[in-house]
Parts: sequence; structure tokens; C-alpha cells
Amino acid sequence: MAVLLVVALAAALYRTFGSAETGTGTLTLPEPAPTEGEQAPAFTAHSEEGGTFRLTDEGVYVLTFWSTLNRGSMEARPAFEAVARRYSGEGVRFAAVYVNSAPDDRSIAYTVLQDRTGRLTSLYNVKRVPRLFVIEDGTIRLVQNGYYEGNRRQLEQVLEEALRGENRG
Repeated sequence: MAVLLVVALAAALYRTFGSAETGTGTLTLPEPAPTEGEQAPAFTAHSEEGGTFRLTDEGVYVLTFWSTLNRGSMEARPAFEAVARRYSGEGVRFAAVYVNSAPDDRSIAYTVLQDRTGRLTSLYNVKRVPRLFVIEDGTIRLVQNGYYEGNRRQLEQVLEEALRGENRG
């Protein structure tokens, strides 16, 4: 009986002093930052190919976080490769950040980064993969979670807008 009373009292206090969302039982959490419209964290990292990748506040970037152990990440590779081949010649920089081991494939059209320390994953607050960011002149224009075929169309549309300068304010 005493346990039931303590639980009831704790529930009453939680509902009384919690936020409106907490009190209704419809707790919603915000998107993990950074998200669309926010400043993208700049960084420099060594690529698996031996070069250096710099994400700065100038230019258009597509940054995706993957794992070789995640089916969605592996399903996203062919579409990402096709988009990278199409837009790399137009100045868009593409990079795939692997949160675990990276595949050894030198014939791809994007930079491969391996996040051995978790620095980039932490910087972009990536909790699940795949997660993709389109960054234009330092501002995040698109965040995609998961993978499905519609992501490719949405990605291409945002890249077309960025290349035409439609996102600049």
C-alpha cells in the first residue's frame, strides 16, 4: 500500500510541475541538433584515400553518416554514388562518414571518412544511421534520416536549388 501511495504522489507531482508536454503524456522531443536552418559545424578530417576533407562555410556539401553494419546505409550507397557522380562536376563536395570500418573502394565519386574517435558523429549529433546533411554556405539546408528512394529525389531537388542560388537569402 505504501508503494502505491508513493507512486501516485510521484505521478501527481510529475504532472503538476512538469511541462505542458510532460503533463499530457505526449512528450515530443526536438530533432537532434544541428538541423535545417542552423549553422553547420565546420571541420577538417583525413580521408581514407589519404587526402584532406574540409567542410567550410563556403560551397555546397553533402555529408552522410553510415555504418557498414547497417542495412539502410548499404542500401543508400548506390543512389548516393549516382548523385555524387552527377553533381561532383558542378562543384558539390560529397563525403560519407563511416562510424565503424569503411569499405575499401577506390572507384567511388565521394570522399570516405572514418570516424574512429567519434568526433564527427558527436559534432553532428548523429545517434542513428543513415543520416544525411546538405550544407550550403555553412547553413544546413536538408537533413534526412533513414533511407528510402524518395530521399534521392529530395536530395537532387535541394542540390538543384542550391546550384541555382535559390536558398541564399
